[in-house]
Amino acid sequence: MKNKENKIKFDVYLGGIAYHCIKCGFCCDAPTVTKKDLAKIAGYLKIPLSEVLEKYVGFFNGRIGELKEVGGKCIFLDRKTKKCKIYKARPLICRLRPYSVQLRDGKLTLTYDIWFLRYCRGLYLGNDKVRDEYFKYAELVLKYLGFEECVEEEEFKKAKERLLEESLKFRRVTVE
Repeated sequence: MKNKENKIKFDVYLGGIAYHCIKCGFCCDAPTVTKKDLAKIAGYLKIPLSEVLEKYVGFFNGRIGELKEVGGKCIFLDRKTKKCKIYKARPLICRLRPYSVQLRDGKLTLTYDIWFLRYCRGLYLGNDKVRDEYFKYAELVLKYLGFEECVEEEEFKKAKERLLEESLKFRRVTVE
């Protein structure tokens, strides 16, 4: 479904959960990459695409692939600073995080990726507005990678319970 600006119209479902990246690097695993992502990385590093494929890609089928991991983390994550070494050329999927494009109640929806609901340290209870740039990334992810399965409402409930528990722990520690 497209709106009058010829852009895809996404519903948004955040379930009373807000997000602010704390730049911990916890989510920086080996991301899925598109051929465009790899070309952008090659340009950023000023090396041929063939060299990017050889040095930094674990799998590539000609359309999509996955970056290599080092110690369970993305090969481009600086372990000391917790920053991405190719941030300006980071893959599309990294730009969309913590969100994913899902089909929810028959509508394309921008919502939290299940991994983030379960583990992200940057989520908190509250209401938030998705920044405009994420809709642009969502369109591109949909175009190149498609949408993911819908995260069940139960996962949002569990995430809220986890966040409430963590919030209460934090309050106890700061009061003591």
